[in-house]
Amino acid sequence: MRLDTITLRLRPRGPYEATDLGIRLIQRNARIVYQVWLAFVVPFCLAMLTLESVAAWLPTLVIWWFKPLYDRIVLFVLSRAVFGETVTISDVSANWRVIFSSGLFSALTYRRFDFARSFTLPIYLLEGLSGKRRRSRSKVLQKNTRSHAVLATIAYVHIEQALLYSMLALLFLMLPQNSTLPLWGWITGQDTPTAFSLLQHGLYIAAITITEPLYVAAGFSLYLNRRIELEAWDIELDLRRGLSVDTGVDTGVGVGADAAAGAGAA
Repeated sequence: MRLDTITLRLRPRGPYEATDLGIRLIQRNARIVYQVWLAFVVPFCLAMLTLESVAAWLPTLVIWWFKPLYDRIVLFVLSRAVFGETVTISDVSANWRVIFSSGLFSALTYRRFDFARSFTLPIYLLEGLSGKRRRSRSKVLQKNTRSHAVLATIAYVHIEQALLYSMLALLFLMLPQNSTLPLWGWITGQDTPTAFSLLQHGLYIAAITITEPLYVAAGFSLYLNRRIELEAWDIELDLRRGLSVDTGVDTGVGVGADAAAGAGAA
C-alpha cells in the first residue's frame, strides 16, 4: 500500500464525522458505485421477484437477507477508489473470487444479524486474515468504535424504511380523490394483486439502491478512521513527505504487516 496515493485527508476524526465521510466517498465515486450496483445487484434482486409465485412476502425477505453479498461489491469499489484506483465493471467481474471468498458464508448465516457488520466487513474482505488472528484483529478494531457502528446500522435501517414508506405514501398522493382502489388493504396484505405486490418489491429495491451503498461507506469510513487512530497513518505520511523533501528519495513503502494486508487487498 502507498499512503501517498490515498484520496482522503488523513487525520483522526470523531465517529460521527467519520460516518459522514462515507457520504462524501459515495458522492465522489457515485458513478462507478451505482454502475456496479445496477450491473450486478439490481439484476439479482429482479431475479428474486420470481419467488412471488411461491409467497408474496418471499422476494423482499430474500433480497434483504442477501444484503451482505451486495455490501461486498460496494466495498470492493470503494476500497480501491479511496487509493486512487479506477475501478470498472470488468474489474469487479474479474475479482469475484476475492469479493465472495473470505467470510461470506458466516456473513449470510450466524453473522447476518451483527449490527456492526458494515464496520467488520473490511476486516474480512480486505485484511486477508483468518481464525484467531482475525478475531484478535476484530476485537482491537471494534474497541471504542463498535457502538458507533451499531448506531449507524440502526440509523440506516430507519432511513431505509422512511424512504420506502415515503414512496408508498407518494402512491396515495398520486391517486385521484375519487379513487376506490383499496391501497391500504393491499399494503396490509388483504387480497393484494400480484402487480401491486411486485410494485412493493420494486420500491424496496429502489430504497436499498439508494441507502445501502451509503451504509457500507459509513462503516468503511469508521474502519479507516480506526486504523488511522491505531496506526497513525497521518503521522507516517507526514514523516514520509518530510523525508522525501529532505533527501529527494521516494519513500512510498508499506506500513507494516497488518496495514499492508488491509489496504494491499484494498
